[in-house]
Amino acid sequence: MRLLLLTTEFPPGPGGIGTHAFQVARQLTRLGWDITVFAAQDYAAEDEIAAFNAAQPFRVIRWASQRGTLANFADRWRLVNSHLRGWQPDAALASGSRSVWLMSGLAARHPGLRWAAVGHGTEFQLARWWERALTRWAFRRADAVICVSEFTRRRMRQAGIQPRVEVVIPNGADPGLFKVLPGECVAHVKEQLGLQGAHLLVTVGNVTQRKGQDIVIRALPEILKQAPNTHYLIVGLPTLQQAYEALARELGVAEHVRFLSRVDAKTLVEVLNAADVFVMTSRHTETGDFEGYGIAVVEAALCGKPAVVSDNSGLVEAVGVGRTGLAVPQDDPAATARAVLVLLTDPGKRARMGEAARARALSEQTWEMRAAEYDRVLRGIVAT
Repeated sequence: MRLLLLTTEFPPGPGGIGTHAFQVARQLTRLGWDITVFAAQDYAAEDEIAAFNAAQPFRVIRWASQRGTLANFADRWRLVNSHLRGWQPDAALASGSRSVWLMSGLAARHPGLRWAAVGHGTEFQLARWWERALTRWAFRRADAVICVSEFTRRRMRQAGIQPRVEVVIPNGADPGLFKVLPGECVAHVKEQLGLQGAHLLVTVGNVTQRKGQDIVIRALPEILKQAPNTHYLIVGLPTLQQAYEALARELGVAEHVRFLSRVDAKTLVEVLNAADVFVMTSRHTETGDFEGYGIAVVEAALCGKPAVVSDNSGLVEAVGVGRTGLAVPQDDPAATARAVLVLLTDPGKRARMGEAARARALSEQTWEMRAAEYDRVLRGIVAT
């Protein structure tokens, strides 16, 4: 079976949509699909991208990463349309709003092609009226829509979209990469960071308003009253780093906040293992953007870490609230501080929640399990 996968982002650069697309392609290849990926690949050096693509068991065709122009859309159309005529895949999967728009038009030109759209969340909260209208039109034309959480599916319906077939397949994580490291390795990581004996909070994600790292920074003064040797490590593209550094200085906690920027996979696993608590206090932005699921929460869980996450998002589906982590109201530094302190001041509870998080991730939340569901959906639409 041949599969065409269109995605708005793809590794080796960071990004949840890219991680999702890569893992789905990787696992479906293992299940016998012959896959060609069309993707933008940003935030990585050219030699890194070339080496990454060459190492994959599927084809990666990189398209221009400029966004939002009609000329760029036309270039992508011509590139993919030419490939469709020559390669003739059995099915297609489109991930990210612009990829879904493109695929809906291409499918009209290739009526025998069955395709599924992936809804991560942002697609259903676009700011401009024409984007919302185009999204409704495109998702309705898909043979199936796969949402990454029940929260995302509710938002899709609120946006006025009733797909022909809809299914929820949550995101996962890779247990081959994310795992519990030996104690001596964790001690070495803390020594390298100069944080021996400290409590560590970790967030992974682009430093932006949506990811809400500023909420944790605002919670730190209260956290430090009871746990004075606590430090906050922020991993991800440093988009708003300067603004959040200024906030930390204003609150007098700058010495307890460290921005690590983008790190490689090995370092990320080490940092997650060194953490005491994983924190992701994402918020709904003014444009309506929100957290559809939270892959990083499951990656931390595979490293044995409990999480504190914001409610009213897909994050609560990544966490078993009260069992593998705690949920707090959005934009609430005081509640965030209280939840973090519950775990920092009770080592037994923290360990039990971390163990439960890892057990749940291994039994329910791996990409191998999720890909089996994608395989079923894609084969189903081809059969019909």
